[in-house]
Amino acid sequence: MARPLKDSLDYFPLDIDFDQDDKLVVVIGKYGMQGLGVVVKIMGEVYRNGYFYPWTEREHYVFSNRVNVDINLTKKIVNECIKWGFFNPKVYESHNVLTSKGFQKRFIEAAKRRKSIMIREDYLLIDPSEECKNVSHSISIINANGNIVNVYINPDKCNSKSAETPQSKVKESKEKEKEEKNEELCPKQPPAIQDQPQISIDSSSQTQSKPSKKRPEYPKDSRYYKMAEYYKTKVDDMATACGLTHLTSRTNLQKWADDFRKLVEIDNHSDSELIKSVMDWVVTNEFWRSNVLSAETFRKHFTKLAIESKKPVRGTKGTVSSKPKVQIVDKAEGSQVSAEEHAELIKMAQKMQAAQREGAAKHGQPVAQ
Repeated sequence: MARPLKDSLDYFPLDIDFDQDDKLVVVIGKYGMQGLGVVVKIMGEVYRNGYFYPWTEREHYVFSNRVNVDINLTKKIVNECIKWGFFNPKVYESHNVLTSKGFQKRFIEAAKRRKSIMIREDYLLIDPSEECKNVSHSISIINANGNIVNVYINPDKCNSKSAETPQSKVKESKEKEKEEKNEELCPKQPPAIQDQPQISIDSSSQTQSKPSKKRPEYPKDSRYYKMAEYYKTKVDDMATACGLTHLTSRTNLQKWADDFRKLVEIDNHSDSELIKSVMDWVVTNEFWRSNVLSAETFRKHFTKLAIESKKPVRGTKGTVSSKPKVQIVDKAEGSQVSAEEHAELIKMAQKMQAAQREGAAKHGQPVAQ
């Protein structure tokens, strides 16, 4: 099976005067600091993916929601970046991908010590024969299916033998002489007797050193698989109603079942009725329904979702923000939560956090924040 194309970076370099780039002058002039902020966030997405970022309808919605910027404004800012060459226009027109020669060069510089660097042939904008001189190992060019079509090797690595020093040759000669003397004193056993136990030892040690990391398979009638199916049904119904089915089309129910198992066994959230009520609530909440589209995200935010779902719904005058309120004010200032309700919510949060810490300590795993 072909290796995955995604090869992210932990960080990316940012020149102190990058905003003076001629390719960003018009973008910043038109959209100001908001435009600059969107560009920096997209750069993060590019390096999170390695050296490119797909820019399709799905990313339009996901990215705009993530940075809390109107989708139409986001698309205008990106189009200006493509127009003025900050992203390569040809690669975008043919593949709907944001990348550039500069992004690819900086990616190779940051990953130069890796054993293998892979660049897709149809996104290639650099000269790999030149860039391979700056890496520790090699640069592989792959096609759309992930198959290697060419490899560029650092020429200095081909001449590694010439780098041997006289001291290393003397040391090797002494070691060889020492081995010969040891053989005279303690002759080696016949190959047939010597080789057989080595093979059995090597095979057993190799088996023990590489434990299987395969995710457990959950039967369709198991508790966690049924939880995954139920939540998938709720999410699909919400996505269909909102016209966002493309965001939920790729779902691995086995992975979802494993995430729900972790929620119950590791995070110690064993109240089935509470979990089901949060599932029912989250797909109806105007803010959370577009942010919690998987079991992994549901588990990550479960404590917050459980508290939000228990807040009383009361009518308010005027336009209500779609985002949940996190600031609590005194009743004299118009709070919608009473002191008793506030105290109850705090107790619930503390109880859930204590259960999570207990489960994490028991299984030796980090707590989902």
